Amino acid sequence: MKTVLRQLAQVQIGYQARRRIEPDPRGVCYVIQIKDLDDQGTLHTEGLYRITPESNHARYQVNQGDVLFLSRGNRNFATPVNVSLANTIAAGYFFILKLDSPTVHPDYLAWYINSAPAQQFIKNVARGTHMPVVPKSALEDLEVDVPSLRTQRSIVALDELSKKERSLLQKLEQRRSELVRASCLQAAKQKIAKG
Repeated sequence: MKTVLRQLAQVQIGYQARRRIEPDPRGVCYVIQIKDLDDQGTLHTEGLYRITPESNHARYQVNQGDVLFLSRGNRNFATPVNVSLANTIAAGYFFILKLDSPTVHPDYLAWYINSAPAQQFIKNVARGTHMPVVPKSALEDLEVDVPSLRTQRSIVALDELSKKERSLLQKLEQRRSELVRASCLQAAKQKIAKG
């Protein structure tokens, strides 16, 4: 089944701070920022800042099962929120996708938004050159292929295996490179010792 994103989720804008977000140990909530995502787009909550928003923060609330979409910059990607959160909001450069439909899984929706066809659509609708911005209305028009939940889970599982394989291959290449360097240094030292 093919549908548009607005039929699957409510797209909400993150908290629009008037100034730079600074940590406040007495803050009333936590805030997710770009610094809290790793290179693969995985959310890490252990370093979240506490802040006290200038306005009612309930509308920016992020919950387990939501999907965050980075709407600004040259790398627009989605990440599912797979951890339980309390009193947590998202910074203004994120859209918070709150799923309305039981036909789509958050992990699959994030995967789909990160897929090549969706990324091409996003690139085409982004506005600006220095700091491109994806308009909310344009993202809501994104067409999403929605297979059965079983197929969605299979796709996500296969994608996870692929990520693990890439990570292992990178570690293997790094170790191999270290071994070659160490062998070359050892050979150079032996050559010098022999004169």
